[in-house]
This record gives sequence, structure tokens and C-alpha cells, in this order.
Amino acid sequence: MASVYNAKRLWTHYMDLRNWAASTFSTSKIFKLDNCSMQDSDDDTPSDSRSNNSVANQSTQFITITGLIYPSTEPFGGRGLRIELRVPYGYPHEPPEVYMKIQLRHPNIDKDGRICTVLLDAGKNYVQMSLADVLKIIVDLIDQPERGHVVDAEAGSCLDSNPEKYNQAISAAVEANEPRCS
Repeated sequence: MASVYNAKRLWTHYMDLRNWAASTFSTSKIFKLDNCSMQDSDDDTPSDSRSNNSVANQSTQFITITGLIYPSTEPFGGRGLRIELRVPYGYPHEPPEVYMKIQLRHPNIDKDGRICTVLLDAGKNYVQMSLADVLKIIVDLIDQPERGHVVDAEAGSCLDSNPEKYNQAISAAVEANEPRCS
């Protein structure tokens, strides 16, 4: 029964995020929702489309939300960056994980694309934090790297020693991976 409760709670968090993204995109352009592993429906029954999600393994269950974030500072200039938000069924008692889906050298992004911040470390309680708040934290982190929590030492060193070179590398990576209209 706990897994049904968790799924319904996650469904509520997802719907809140979807509504927030739809209502704020035209004015603040922070996040654009692409997809979620929970299927949209008119009822309140969540359905996870991933076949590898077993109720027996509660600790590894999560929903996946994909979309674009829009950092506003240079070198990003408001261009969209594809991310994947993995929200565990234990949320808000377990932190979500956020992954950059483009190749981007940033002080707070590890080699696997995981965006690392002390604000989303395990051991914290996220009861008062919405998924929209998580995305705002991520956009702020991309705009203003946490210098005390560097996971890509080379990118951190480049940012500190040669910010112009760092900005050029970021701009080139973002431009190369920028979503195009088809």
C-alpha cells in the first residue's frame, strides 16, 4: 500500500511541476517540460511506463522527468539545456537527482552528467521543497557555480584562472547541443 501512496504523492508533485512550468514559461522561462515517465491522464492514478520499475525494489524506484532549463547568465544567454530529473519514490524524504543531458564541462557537473550541489545532498529533508524549487536551484547553480563543491576540478580551475576561456567553452558546448526546431 505504501508504494501506491508514494506513486500518488509523486503524481501530485509532477502535476504541480507541470502546471508551474506551463504557467511561468512565457514570463520567466526557467523550465520547459518535455516528458515524464508517468503517463499524463485525466484521472489521478499514476502509471509508470518503465518496465524495469518493480514495486519489490522500492529504494531504486523513481520517475524520470525531462525538459529544458534556461540559465540566464553569459555564456548561456537563455538558451535551453536538456536535463533529466530523477525523482525517487521516497521523495521528499530522498533527494532527486538531476542530470545534464548534453556534454557540458561545469564545476558542479560530474563526468556522468550528474549535477552536484550541497542543496540536494542525501540526508536532507525536502518536505518543503517542490520540484519547481529543485529546478530553480539547478538553474541558479548552472548560472553561479558552487566554488566550494567542485566535482570537475579542470572546469573549476579554468573558471577561476581564465573565465573568458571557460565562457567560450561553455558557449560552444551549449551552441553545439542547442535544441533546434524541426
